[in-house]
Amino acid sequence: MRGAAQILLALSLLAGAATTTNAADRAVRNGYVDNRYGQLHYTIATPPVPAGARRTPIAMIHQTVNSSIESRSLFDELAKDRVVIAIDTPGYGNSDGPQEVITIEEYAAAIAEGLRGLGYGPKRPIDVIGLHTGALIAAELAIAEPRTIRRAVLSGVYVVPEERWKKALASLPPYRTSAEYFDWAVSMLPRLRQYAVERGISDADWGRITVESLRPLVRREYGHVAAFRYAERAPARLPQVTQPVLLLAVGDSLRQPTLDSQPLFRNVQLADLPQYTDGAYFPDVAPLAAALRKFLD
Repeated sequence: MRGAAQILLALSLLAGAATTTNAADRAVRNGYVDNRYGQLHYTIATPPVPAGARRTPIAMIHQTVNSSIESRSLFDELAKDRVVIAIDTPGYGNSDGPQEVITIEEYAAAIAEGLRGLGYGPKRPIDVIGLHTGALIAAELAIAEPRTIRRAVLSGVYVVPEERWKKALASLPPYRTSAEYFDWAVSMLPRLRQYAVERGISDADWGRITVESLRPLVRREYGHVAAFRYAERAPARLPQVTQPVLLLAVGDSLRQPTLDSQPLFRNVQLADLPQYTDGAYFPDVAPLAAALRKFLD
């Protein structure tokens, strides 16, 4: 266990360095807002006036098990001409979380409370972009808050047959203690690093994101459980999204489910971007940002 402890110590030191924000070249700050599970952590970027004065702000919701730093390149690009809020979902990143598994609808309700605490509502609407688990949360947020959420961008919509989501649910790692969790996490590091190398993710980005993914400990899979179970309800829930939706079909494992979800939405457009081989890491954000701006503006 000594080798594992040394690895985890190094990761913890990296985490401390990664949580600071350099706002020298832009108005970027971290903050907290109350919700039903405690405090919700967010990072907000405000562009120079008048660049973002007439554009609707956008909230970014990440995938499980990462945090809001996973798509920082896209965050920085969008923040050039609008307010962008990257949210750590309950239990991930620096956000407080539930003590038991909750539903996608409950994640959405907690984020809605946070957005209201930040001043967003029917008189001050906001757009939303969600990745994987975040896409499901964003869809439910749009259903629950139709006057607050103006438009939704969804990437990695988990619409799959029953046998697939049940198999995914059964395959989640069964750790029960922090020690068991860290043993599992250390055993996964070579595989996670190989994944990053194959997709061209920089060492620094991989390090920061990997560190953030350790924070939930034994509650790490809560978001996965919620997402996999939501697949059973998705065919009935997604048609209730009334706002315009942009589906991002990237070249990752949820490309086909995302394409399959298209008929479920009332008002939907498709941005087909197979060159992105991962739904969260965008090394060249220009094509993606162009598609988003065309839809949002």
